Amino acid sequence: MSDDPSPDPLRARFEGLVRDYGRLVRRVVGRTAGVHATALGDDAEQEVLLALWKQVRAGRDIESPAAYLHQAATRETIRMVRKLRATRHHDIDAVDPVDARVPDVAAMLETRGFQARVRAALAGLPEARRAAVEAHLGGLTFDEIMSLTGWSYQRTRNLVSRGMADLRRELTEPGR
Repeated sequence: MSDDPSPDPLRARFEGLVRDYGRLVRRVVGRTAGVHATALGDDAEQEVLLALWKQVRAGRDIESPAAYLHQAATRETIRMVRKLRATRHHDIDAVDPVDARVPDVAAMLETRGFQARVRAALAGLPEARRAAVEAHLGGLTFDEIMSLTGWSYQRTRNLVSRGMADLRRELTEPGR
């Protein structure tokens, strides 16, 4: 217990935001990090909370804390995943137990008929979704796709998300 009977208003504001939105940050980090969530989760969350503390300490009003924290968690997690991937490309002998559980996509693509199934599933997508998914699978970022197509961020995100869901459904549902 502190000697000061009045709590620090900045600390109280920060703790309130963490209490109200901490689970949101954890969910966004986990979903964005994907297979890297175990390796990056806590670090990404801490970076987001540090950024939040800096905003609160500077006296900046955060009009929409949920939107701010969602965007900050997404941005920080993507930055950390990219950094992790770049590090792994330089250290080819590094083995990540999380990645060891993920199926080898290249090996899957080489299996008999799988490439044909992927091509058929892609051909069945509406034109805009197919273009978005092909660009995404080709390794382009949303910014690069937006630049090439002239689409807004929201449209690009929706087309990729829905197209990938359609593709996943086509490739995983029995009897397809």
